[in-house]
Amino acid sequence: MKKFLIVLFVLVLMLAAGVGVFLYRGFHIDENIVFMPVQRPDRVELSIRGEDTLINMTHERIDLGGETIAVTTVGLDTGPLIISCFGNASDRYEHGVDYIAKIAPYGQVLLWDYPGYGDSSGAATVDAVARVTAALVPLIEARAAGRPILYWGHSLGGFVCSNLAAQTDHVAGLVLETTAPSIRSVAAAWTPDSIPLRVTFDEDLLRYDIPAALANVTAPILIIGAGRDRVLPVALSRELAEALPQAAYLEIPLATHFSAGFDPYTREAVRDLLNRL
Repeated sequence: MKKFLIVLFVLVLMLAAGVGVFLYRGFHIDENIVFMPVQRPDRVELSIRGEDTLINMTHERIDLGGETIAVTTVGLDTGPLIISCFGNASDRYEHGVDYIAKIAPYGQVLLWDYPGYGDSSGAATVDAVARVTAALVPLIEARAAGRPILYWGHSLGGFVCSNLAAQTDHVAGLVLETTAPSIRSVAAAWTPDSIPLRVTFDEDLLRYDIPAALANVTAPILIIGAGRDRVLPVALSRELAEALPQAAYLEIPLATHFSAGFDPYTREAVRDLLNRL
């Protein structure tokens, strides 16, 4: 979400300085603003000592939805299978360790790079992600082999994981961490009411609507908001909780966009959710 929010912030500053042309033309939000794959070096030399290696970790490249998708699985296949959906500037290479550290205490973790991200092929678009998620669901259900399936979406990942959950027959639960109801709501949160800026969107982006995606999902949902979130203001988490009255809502006043998932209150809330599976 960083690139998207930076662009909106710059527009607000320009409007405040009297640049009126945007009032006439408006501002268009496209997929290049929402998706922000991180550029990686072509080659990295790693030296890993045997005593430092993690056991029960596998890396795969799997053909899904017309793309080759990089998948990492961590942990034993005895507990819940938890599918992690990254934020818009994250992938396995850049932040995989952080997401594993956050989620692994609760079960086996499956991480995957979006199309155009990390080690996955393709372009980072809503359509490409939709094609891959449709193909990913049968793989997830097969890997779970009857175990509970939990989706954990952070930031942009809240939209992606919600769409996955909507396509999963027996989803056990969903964690929505520092995310938002829709792309439209994100734009509204970062555009002052006093500025008559006309914002338009790529049609595909309007498909990212969490309440609509979860309309028929009856599994337990936990929404986590962060009081010091400077990326997606906590008001968006509150708005999402209002739109999903069946969900449990946890707001952590001193947490940030990235720290909320590690908070002791989050750990307690997630374990409570798991006890309900």
